[in-house]
Amino acid sequence: ISDINLPPKIGGEIPCESPILEDFFSNLKVNGERYGKVIPVLKSQLAEQGDCQSQLDLSRDLLIQVASDDLNEDEKLELEERAMYWLLRAGEQGSEEAVEILTGMAATGRGVTDQNYVDVVNITSVPKNTTRANFIAKKLFKKLSKGNTFLTSLQLSRLVNENTKIPTQPIKNAKCSQDDLIENCCEYMEGDLPSLDQSLHAITAESGIRDVFFSGFFTLSCILAFYIHQVVTSQIQVSSSSLLPIMVLAVTLRTREVKKKEQRYKVWTNIFSLFSEYLSIHHQETCFSSKQCVSPFLIFHCLLLLHPLVYPDLVFKTSLSLIVVLIVGSAASISVLHKPSSSFLLFMISNILVTWQADQLAALLAPHVPAPYCSADTVLLMWQVGYFVPAVLLKCGREMQAELQTFFWEDLTLRIILMGRAASYTPIFIGSLGLCSLCCMAIKYKSSRTSLILCLVMLLSVLTVTRPVKPATVSQLSWSDYQTSCLADKLTAGEQATCHHFTGLTVQWSGVVDRVRILQRRNHVEWMVDNLPEVVRRRTDLKCLLGDQFGSCESKTSQAAKLLCKTRTQQELEEEQKCHLERFSEYQYQVLLAMPGPLFGKGRTVELVVGDELRHTVLAIKTGQTVRTVGKLVSGVGREEVQINVRDISLDLLQ
Repeated sequence: ISDINLPPKIGGEIPCESPILEDFFSNLKVNGERYGKVIPVLKSQLAEQGDCQSQLDLSRDLLIQVASDDLNEDEKLELEERAMYWLLRAGEQGSEEAVEILTGMAATGRGVTDQNYVDVVNITSVPKNTTRANFIAKKLFKKLSKGNTFLTSLQLSRLVNENTKIPTQPIKNAKCSQDDLIENCCEYMEGDLPSLDQSLHAITAESGIRDVFFSGFFTLSCILAFYIHQVVTSQIQVSSSSLLPIMVLAVTLRTREVKKKEQRYKVWTNIFSLFSEYLSIHHQETCFSSKQCVSPFLIFHCLLLLHPLVYPDLVFKTSLSLIVVLIVGSAASISVLHKPSSSFLLFMISNILVTWQADQLAALLAPHVPAPYCSADTVLLMWQVGYFVPAVLLKCGREMQAELQTFFWEDLTLRIILMGRAASYTPIFIGSLGLCSLCCMAIKYKSSRTSLILCLVMLLSVLTVTRPVKPATVSQLSWSDYQTSCLADKLTAGEQATCHHFTGLTVQWSGVVDRVRILQRRNHVEWMVDNLPEVVRRRTDLKCLLGDQFGSCESKTSQAAKLLCKTRTQQELEEEQKCHLERFSEYQYQVLLAMPGPLFGKGRTVELVVGDELRHTVLAIKTGQTVRTVGKLVSGVGREEVQINVRDISLDLLQ
């Protein structure tokens, strides 16, 4: 506005169409003022009407006047106060330059008074998005409410579509106050879908039969019907190989909701952008898309990583349902893409050729690459890494996630068409790369961080459980050598410290059973039932419902078992006292072995700690039997007994 050059009058008329300019020029014609005095007045009028640039220009002009040496201190303070007024007005509209100037003045106390300090503190301490949201919401409410205390969702929808029909059915939250609108605008600024979106979408959405046929629920229901048919017809291999693609398809259909939400978010962008020229549309939509895609794509990548861990040798069998899944999954993943880049399209086309000719490419590279590293799988891995690793660094998270999902469906299709020729590690590569990208997005946008942590914990747990554990190698340490070296009566402190380092070695020793007893008994179910109120236990008979009744006494062999059975089966006892929860019990046993001693010395005792997994073996052991045990040694330095945490125990038939 400050650069406006007013053209000369032609034919005695003022060349303008704006009522404001006509008013200025009519006053100019009457009062005979010069053109140079019109611009400041015009700028002041536009600033009063809310023009942000004019407000900023006025504050600049006032601060320039403050720098003059011809003014006294009172005049400078008055000008700074007026400049602060216009900076506050511009800052409320989201002008970053105004906020920066305002913050600098407030830091030195310039322009801050008892009347405006509240607004100054709010502008400088409240996030910019919150300030901007307040301004947009108030301006929007003032325009649409027409003096009322509320506005309706229909009024909002008319801002983007003037032909919106008046609803004939009641809609939830169809009215909103100014505070509600401010809250929704703040939600938009934070990258979330406003809570009023449900009512706005109910008015603007147009559904038909086409939407039903293309809905994820209908599509997945049809595919599940095919899968159930395969299970019923006993096609076990075919149905098991189709299970993973069906699960991934369900997640892929879920990711389509991200694009639908993006379209609904753009409706709000179109509404709010009408009332602020400082609204960063690209930043807001990128923030929203990134936050929305974390949760569905997190499930997608977890499935890809869990599959090779749980079913490492699964071979896909071609079936009708699998073909349908591939077609629907590929189409759904393509629909999630948002304007795919030419580089990605070129990569996808080239990937088909590279996968098809992977063996030939490996043969061409064989003379130049060492044999262990030159194979079809290596060629495919390098090809995929060469595109996706730079893409993760250069592209936004939402676009990258959609590309990884589309690439997975192409790879799965190639694997089935080429009978396993596609790289078997591709799901691991896609899942790992996608999960790393999601971690960065979850931290940056503070979205779904709890779900991400749970997913990582689950993957680590499955990896720990499914990873084959190689049994520890049995050491050559014999009982006689250990007894002679570390169990002598007169060991120095250095020798005792040295013997402590035998702890952790797996040993295999034999000895005579001296005693067997229970170290610990755990039964969590029994503990929970016993801590219930007695009235609840009696009325529900939980012990009998969850556990077993004491059986016939005739089958018991030991005197203690017969006595217990006879006592617990008395007719006058309550039902609860006739039942037990022994099936949920876990035991830890102690077996003491008398070990052979030296020729002129006494023998020593070895304590075996046996877990519940060897219960049946321990119960069959009797005093005086010779047993062979394998387990980890715990040093006996400073103790009378040597301890072994048993891995296996059996009768020594050679003794």
